[in-house]
Amino acid sequence: MQVAAPRSLDALKRRGPLVGVVAALALASSYAGGGTAGDPGELAALLSEASGTVVEARDLRWEPSRGAVGDLALGRFVLFLGSREPGAPRDVYRARVRLSPEGRPLAVAATYNLTSTPLGDDHALVVSGGRAAYATWSYGKEQAVTALDLTGEGSQIQATKPADRAMAWVTNLQQTGSGDGIGRVDVTLEQPAHRVGLALLAADDTLAIDLADDERAAHPTRRARLDLKKGELVSGEQMRADAGKHLPKRLVHWAVDTVRAVPWIGPAPIAWLEERAFATRDTVKQTLFKVTSGKDALAKQPEEMAPAAILDTSQASLDLGHWPPPPIRSMWKTPEAGEGEWKTPKQPWVKTLPAPAEGDAPPSPFYETFVRPDEERPYAKVLLVAMDMRQLDVGMEAGSEDPKPLTGSPGTGRVPRDPAVYTRIAAAFNGGFKTEHGNYGMMLNKRVLLPPVAGAATVILTKDGRVGMGSWGTNTNVGGIVDVPTTEILSFRQNLDPLVDNDKVNPLNRWQWGFVLPGTSMQTERSGICVTNAGHMMYAWGDDTSATSLGKAMKMAGCVYGMHLDMNPHHTGFMYTNITEFKGRQYKSELLTKEMEIDTDRYLLYAPKDFFYMMLHDPRPPVPLEGVEWEPDPGAQPAPSWMAGLWRGRSGDVTLLEIEPGRASFRARAGTKEPEKERARERRRDDDDGEPAEPVAKASPPRGSELSEDDAHRVLFALSLGTSEARHPRGLAVDGEVAIPLGTDAATAVLLVSEDGAISIVPSREGVAVPPKGDAVELPLLLDDGVAREARVAHGRAPVALGITPAGRVFVARGAHASDVAAVLAKAGATRAVLLDRGAGSHGTIFRAGTTTPPRSRYEDTTLYAMGKPLLPRGFRFEPTHPVEPPAPKKK
Repeated sequence: MQVAAPRSLDALKRRGPLVGVVAALALASSYAGGGTAGDPGELAALLSEASGTVVEARDLRWEPSRGAVGDLALGRFVLFLGSREPGAPRDVYRARVRLSPEGRPLAVAATYNLTSTPLGDDHALVVSGGRAAYATWSYGKEQAVTALDLTGEGSQIQATKPADRAMAWVTNLQQTGSGDGIGRVDVTLEQPAHRVGLALLAADDTLAIDLADDERAAHPTRRARLDLKKGELVSGEQMRADAGKHLPKRLVHWAVDTVRAVPWIGPAPIAWLEERAFATRDTVKQTLFKVTSGKDALAKQPEEMAPAAILDTSQASLDLGHWPPPPIRSMWKTPEAGEGEWKTPKQPWVKTLPAPAEGDAPPSPFYETFVRPDEERPYAKVLLVAMDMRQLDVGMEAGSEDPKPLTGSPGTGRVPRDPAVYTRIAAAFNGGFKTEHGNYGMMLNKRVLLPPVAGAATVILTKDGRVGMGSWGTNTNVGGIVDVPTTEILSFRQNLDPLVDNDKVNPLNRWQWGFVLPGTSMQTERSGICVTNAGHMMYAWGDDTSATSLGKAMKMAGCVYGMHLDMNPHHTGFMYTNITEFKGRQYKSELLTKEMEIDTDRYLLYAPKDFFYMMLHDPRPPVPLEGVEWEPDPGAQPAPSWMAGLWRGRSGDVTLLEIEPGRASFRARAGTKEPEKERARERRRDDDDGEPAEPVAKASPPRGSELSEDDAHRVLFALSLGTSEARHPRGLAVDGEVAIPLGTDAATAVLLVSEDGAISIVPSREGVAVPPKGDAVELPLLLDDGVAREARVAHGRAPVALGITPAGRVFVARGAHASDVAAVLAKAGATRAVLLDRGAGSHGTIFRAGTTTPPRSRYEDTTLYAMGKPLLPRGFRFEPTHPVEPPAPKKK
């Protein structure tokens, strides 16, 4: 939904005095003492005609005068807000206006769009001397504030060589009208606000930012100060400041970008030159290979290849998640040395997870190999890097130049400066195309830079740390994915059509992979990313490859979905890195191959374009409990043993056992001392209707008191739940068969286990249905929707409870008082919890595999068993809710 900001001073005032007063002062200061005469409406009309936008007189702000002669000969700069049509979002423009000695506008010499954010409304523009600032409104809230230094970029120009500084001067002149350019500091509001007020304070050269987080607030609820000289926030909460950088470019890239930006030239001639240059290079390489290589060196016609042998991840067990990937069969009669064989990185300093105190050390999270997928070019190699998605987390960041956001500030162009993040980063690699080459979508931590494009290949990052790949659906809002709720998507990046989808390379028969002339293709550097059926990610790169060959390499490696990333020299690359601290350059970084031409500081210190980075996964529970030191729980761990799935900790007097989501399945088994089935049913009927039941014959005890043989071999622990009292029986079902009917008591809940071993807690008042082949155990309710319930604990018993979070974390907590246990579970994120006490017998005792008290096959008390599940990689292929219909095949 597109929301425009207020379009008039009156509208601003209606949004509160905070914005209205500031806007009024800014408007007054624009003309008072400005050294101009004439009708502002006349100037607005001239600027509107010159820029092709709608300009209103109240949105004009003069920059300092150059003097009467300078204003006449060269023109005076003016900042203004312009929109494509009335009521549409506005951009900040700069114009050079020639003035008469009396200050009347004579002509508009040139106009420059400084922001180009069509989905964001730039407003609250203020100017004082050589400083300016404005705010950006989008998606119904204030998203960012930007400060401009109109005197020039100064130290923000990173170029040091004379040639680089000359190129920067020309670019600045082209984009801003001044060779010195415009300095920029973006303040991103990590918590968007309802209203904003800005004021430039010349006394201490700061920008005052007042924010209202409530639409009804008459006064600011947050205040910040931005030091304009340092480009740093002096104060301010839930926001960050990033100073812009003008990065040096290689001459060829600078020339291409500069010429493309000339309106009467455009990108087509540049594409023609690139296509001719790469085609000539390809012809020369093919000719040299044929001349210098004997017949025996030439490849034979490729044989029909069987699909790569990839196991179904649902069957993963103790095979460590199918890692490393299986060798890749060569399509050539005589494979080259190492072709298709996975090897670990040669750099000994590449980050790995620490080895556990006992057991095997984890394998390398990265493996490398190469394949030769091009039938016509036996010399052309595609390098592959496999990434273990059990050990690695994915992050992404936008570049300082691209993608160009349609609202708000650009990306930082560097990895986060949070030590908890950068000390875990082990690798980084390039992202996708420039914005001008497709406007493909990107969202970072819920901030939309570019909206999604229907049908585009997409990488998504979810809140729970998974990474998905698939084609976006027809719903171009931030949603439309079957496998992942909209609210769970944290970030995404798109580029082109899918390169691989299931068993097909280029499934949509796309003929243009990059900005080239129609009907042409290029052999050049290309890169891509894909996900395998096992759930691991792979990065692919070739220096002499087509998009089709890149996709073939992905398919050979077992990928089920692949996406083309960037292309051409100096835009693509993968590097390993090990960062201790940025101060003093205490870090190491090295490219995957010397053939890659990007700088090894790219992504770490600067990057004009977006990129991905890979972090070692922190296996410790991300539980919001202060002061809790988590350590692996002694005893058997689910596979792989080097990544613990059961953790223990202490919060005050409460001890905790935490089971990570997806690392265990559960099963409940009836105790041998549970009330006899028919008598329990009789008693429950008596309790429910108040009428005495007819006596019945004694029946057999509840069935299902032992686990299946398969489950028995995977038990991590057994947890006793106690025994129901004969006079007050509590419900029990095993393998879908009800042994004791479930009640509807508001004070109890049902610990429910589905057929596949998933566990949940449902209040009895909701009327619980026992799932087929599932288990159900009725227990006292301790926590309901995060609120503690009063629960009676028998004298002398230490309360033990089981709680579950919405993310699927399971906690077993033991303490001296039920209220303390409930409080800790609530702080840990559990929304529901039950006391493990059915009324009689033993309760809350853990029998742990791999310790001196191992679990047994049956108990007198009803028992909850936990069985180990292997850790699955967190990569997956997603399906769109409403897929885009593929284009009809072209008629021959």
